[in-house]
Amino acid sequence: MKGQYFSFDAIIASVIFVLALVALLSYWHSVRSFLEYQNDPITKEAIRISNLLFVPPSPSDCASMKSFGLAVSFEDRRVNASTINCIDGKDEAWLQSALGTSYNISIQVKDLSESNTRPTVLLGGVVPAASDPSAPSNVVKMRRLSSVVDKDGSTYIAAFDLSIYK
Repeated sequence: MKGQYFSFDAIIASVIFVLALVALLSYWHSVRSFLEYQNDPITKEAIRISNLLFVPPSPSDCASMKSFGLAVSFEDRRVNASTINCIDGKDEAWLQSALGTSYNISIQVKDLSESNTRPTVLLGGVVPAASDPSAPSNVVKMRRLSSVVDKDGSTYIAAFDLSIYK
């Protein structure tokens, strides 16, 4: 009679041990994958470039702009719509030079306000579709949100979808 209870306890203990082992291995795998993702050079570059979106350009004049930035000032991190329109006319080589990167860059600015009347602006190149044979194998995408100050002083929320690829 006592032996039956002992075998039932061993079965329950084995099940608990297997569940604990599976949970530990799952956690270890997710942490390892996250750390590998953060140490990828293209991911570090995407984080650096996404932070540059919210600094003011240098110099602030559109025609002579050398350094990339979309913010109004260092005190006011809202994005200036006139700067977006100015950069919209520049090519991808200028964007790579202004950001100091060798990666191909695509930044889509989408209006997220309720009215959604502003067109989507594409800065840089278009990321090739996955079905395209020349599609890059390593594409890092990042989305940042910010309020954008229009020419008339009104503001709206916009999504900045950054794609970096080689």
